[in-house]
Amino acid sequence: MFALENKITPSVWTIAAHDGIWVNQHLMKDCGLVPYMFHKVYGFRPAMLGRSIGEYRYLEQMPEMRMEFLSVKAEEYHDESIRFLQHHYNEMDLIVLHGPYQHYSLFLSEYKKLRPDGKVYMALDMNSFWADRIICTDPWFIKLLDECDVIATSCRKIQDLLNRKWSRWTIRHIPNGFYNITGQPLSVSPELKENILLTVGRIGTEQKATHLLMEAFAIAHTELKDWRLHLVGSISEDFHPYIHQYFQRFPELREKVSFMGMIEDKAELYAEYAKSKVFVLTSFYEGGAPNVVAEALFHGCYTVTSDIDAAEEITNSGRCGRVFPLGDARALANILMKICPNAALFSDTFPKTLEYAHLRFDWEKNIRYLHRLLFEEYSQPI
Repeated sequence: MFALENKITPSVWTIAAHDGIWVNQHLMKDCGLVPYMFHKVYGFRPAMLGRSIGEYRYLEQMPEMRMEFLSVKAEEYHDESIRFLQHHYNEMDLIVLHGPYQHYSLFLSEYKKLRPDGKVYMALDMNSFWADRIICTDPWFIKLLDECDVIATSCRKIQDLLNRKWSRWTIRHIPNGFYNITGQPLSVSPELKENILLTVGRIGTEQKATHLLMEAFAIAHTELKDWRLHLVGSISEDFHPYIHQYFQRFPELREKVSFMGMIEDKAELYAEYAKSKVFVLTSFYEGGAPNVVAEALFHGCYTVTSDIDAAEEITNSGRCGRVFPLGDARALANILMKICPNAALFSDTFPKTLEYAHLRFDWEKNIRYLHRLLFEEYSQPI
C-alpha cells in the first residue's frame, strides 16, 4: 500500500482553483476535509495551497493542517503555484483538485512530469447545467482528466450523467460528508427538537434563493402558529431591501423570523441543527448535496429541498424529506403545511434519517472508499 511503502509519512495537498483564495469555511468543506480526513484516518500530512484572505479560525481545531499561502495577485496565482510545485513536488504524494478547470491543466501536467508516481484525485463540484456546457473533446480537458487517478462527483444523478457523456473515464460517487470537528459527542435527540424551520447558507444570494423560503413561510404561517424560521449565514447586501419590505408586508412575522448571522463556531451551529425539526434548502442549483445537508441529516432534521440534481439523495427518495419544484414558493408552502403539524412523521423519520446519514454521509467511511480507489487494486462502491 502506498502509505506504507514510503519511509516518510506521505502528504496530501489540495490546490485552490480560480483566483486561489481559501476562506475559513473551505476548511470544513471537502476542500479541507479530504486532506484532513486522510490525516485522521491514515496519518497523511494534510496541506492546502492557495492565497490568503481573512482569518482561519478552524485551524485551532485542525492544528495538523498546513496552509501555504502565495503572496501574489489573483492573476499571478497559477504561474506562482507551478513555481511552488517545482520546489516542493517531493512533498506532494497526493494532489486534490476541485473541478475540471483549464488552469489546473498546466499544473497537473508539470506535477506528472515531476512525480509520475504521484496520485491525483479530481473532485467535481458540478451540476447538470455546467456538465452540459463543458466541451469534453477539448485537448486540454482530455489531458487533464486522463492524468487523474480518481474522478468523482458528490451526486448520483451527475455521476450517471457524466458516465454517459464522458465514457472515456469512470466517474465515481463520493458524497460531501460530515465530520464532527468539535471533538464532543453530538447532542441528537427527538426530545431536543423544537418547531423550527432552519436554513443555513449564503442568505439572499441568487443561487440560494432564500426569498422562496420566506415567501413560503408567509403563506403557511397561519397554519404553523407555533413555528419559527431561523436563517443562518451571512446576508447578501442586495437582500436587505427585500428583508425590509418583507417585514413591512408581514409585520406579524417579525417575532417568528430570525436572522442568526454567520455561525462559525461549529458547536453553536450544531446546536441550531439539534433543535430544528426541518431543514430547508431552496437553491436553484448546487454541486451535488452541499455540506449543510450532511450536517442537517446527522442531527436528524427532516429535509425539504428544491428539485436540484441531488434532491433524491438528500431526501433518500422521500424517506427522510420532501422535494418541491425549483422556484415554486407555493409548492414549498403546501409541503410545510402538510408536514409541520404531523408529529408522527417526525417521530418516524428521525431514526431513519440518522441511519441514512451515517450510511452515506460519514466522511470517515467515504475517505476509506477514496483511499481504496487510489491505493488499492480492488474496491467496492459505498
